[in-house]
Formats: sequence, structure tokens, C-alpha cells
Amino acid sequence: MAKAVRTITKTIARPGQESTLKELLMEVAELARENPGCLGFELLQGNANPGEFVALGQWQDDAAFQAHFRSGYMDEFIREIPDLVDHPPDIQWYTLVM
Repeated sequence: MAKAVRTITKTIARPGQESTLKELLMEVAELARENPGCLGFELLQGNANPGEFVALGQWQDDAAFQAHFRSGYMDEFIREIPDLVDHPPDIQWYTLVM
């Protein structure tokens, strides 16, 4: 039986790019939710640092997460993000234990 996968991605906007990054991340979240293997996708914005965003993804299994990560909208995201951040997003994924 395939095990569910959870992802946590932290992205910090370059000063002055907060709203542009937020719009891009909201678009990614909406498209991710349309994937058949996506069980949920939330986008959080920091209160102390409004330029800090955390995306929480829930995937049916690793194949579903990999399909999301290799999608056309993620290719576009990867092309656009270097101008909006100083460091690449920190993407961590976990297997649901219980």
C-alpha cells in the first residue's frame, strides 16, 4: 500500500517582492489542488515576516508529489522565482507515519 506524503516548503521573498511572490505561490497552490493525487494544499504567510511563506502539501503518495513537482506550472515557477527570492525554497517531504 502506498504511503501518503506531506510536504513543507518555506520560501522567503526578496525585500520588495512580497506581493509578487505571494501571487505566484497562490497560483501554484490553486494548480496543485487540481492534481488528482493532491489531498490538500495550504499556503501560509508569516505574521512577523510577511515575506515568509510556507506551503503545506498533502499527497496521496510519492508518485503524486513527483507528478506535481514535474508539472508545467512548477517549471514556470522555477523559472520565475529567482528574481523574487535570495535563496531557493526549502522543500522537505515526509511520509505519513500515523
